[in-house]
Amino acid sequence: MKFKNEYKSTRNGFSHTSRLYHDNGNLVVEHKCNYINRTWESYSFQSSMRQAVIKAIENEINEQKRQLGIKRLTKEKQAEIEAYSSTIQQLKTLYKTL
Repeated sequence: MKFKNEYKSTRNGFSHTSRLYHDNGNLVVEHKCNYINRTWESYSFQSSMRQAVIKAIENEINEQKRQLGIKRLTKEKQAEIEAYSSTIQQLKTLYKTL
């Protein structure tokens, strides 16, 4: 998976937008963070990339719920889905590196 990050100046400050792509070039998720004057990140785009990964994990869990026909998700079932899904495992590993 790869990130494409974009900085943009806004009327009240600036924004960071991170787009997460699969290796095949398909967009997985996009997240935008707005800032007023500066960030307290260890490096540029850290917050927006982390939030994009969290959003991608949530989307994958929701997709698994839909495929399995689950309306309400228990903690046990969520843990089972997270352990089963290779995509979620890959995203969690990516999150730890950010």
